[in-house]
Amino acid sequence: MQLQPPGAFFNICGLRTHVVVEGQGPPLLLLAALGGNWFDFDHLAELLRDRWTVIRYDRPGYGLSDPLPPGQIPSIDDENRRIDELLDALGVTEPVVVAGHSLASLYAEGFARGRPERVAAAIMLDGSYVMLPLQMVPPGLSNRLAHLTAHLIKALRLPRSAGIRGHAIATSPGPPGGYTAEQRHWIAEVLGGNRYPRALLVEQAAFGVLNSELVAMRRTMPLPAPTLVVSALPGRRTPVRLFWNWKQARYARFLGADYTPVVPARHFFIVQQPDVAAGLIEDFAARAIAGR
Repeated sequence: MQLQPPGAFFNICGLRTHVVVEGQGPPLLLLAALGGNWFDFDHLAELLRDRWTVIRYDRPGYGLSDPLPPGQIPSIDDENRRIDELLDALGVTEPVVVAGHSLASLYAEGFARGRPERVAAAIMLDGSYVMLPLQMVPPGLSNRLAHLTAHLIKALRLPRSAGIRGHAIATSPGPPGGYTAEQRHWIAEVLGGNRYPRALLVEQAAFGVLNSELVAMRRTMPLPAPTLVVSALPGRRTPVRLFWNWKQARYARFLGADYTPVVPARHFFIVQQPDVAAGLIEDFAARAIAGR
């Protein structure tokens, strides 16, 4: 049986973009991690949609969205325009709470700085904070290498299960109660396809560009929105945990943000502990909106 994808499709910045909107209440925009797709937020959205209008979209090449044209390098400026067009298409005029997981914290911060009038609060969920951003390889060359690697992966005809297995490892042990049959279908459909590796490699190759762009924005554009940094820390008190806690706390101080560590937790706690993530988002966002 052919399943109909959840949500709808919009032409955003010239690309067919997959968008899922659920619930009612103040708008909450969830931005997925590097390699993330709409379904990674399914269980979190389910807990929030009774009180929030939860908005998710797949960045180019992820999920069910069209990829970027060859040679186009992801940028914060482009993503700001994409979010602008998305909110306009949805008729969202009030400021949104924007929450970015992992690498998407760069996009969340970039949108909060570049479009302060559209942001009620910003939340970084185990976000990416690079203290010394370096671009070791020229962006154009990095982009070409990403496309070349994607071509190689396609030529090797790797089994569809490779991407699915990688997702299972990254999000292990998965959501409480596991995935539904429909969720498993879309995970297999997206992660077993040929577009997904290209999108992941292209965005990974642009990491230095995104960081450099954000550093430049930080010099001239303040971050007026209330901001929360959430870190995921393992239960054991290891050197890795101590370093990550120190780094994320420093990230919060740099942004002038509140800081909340989650212990024990893994990087994909938004999947594994959606109730914890939902509670943190809802509590901070509600306080931020009430204080406006």
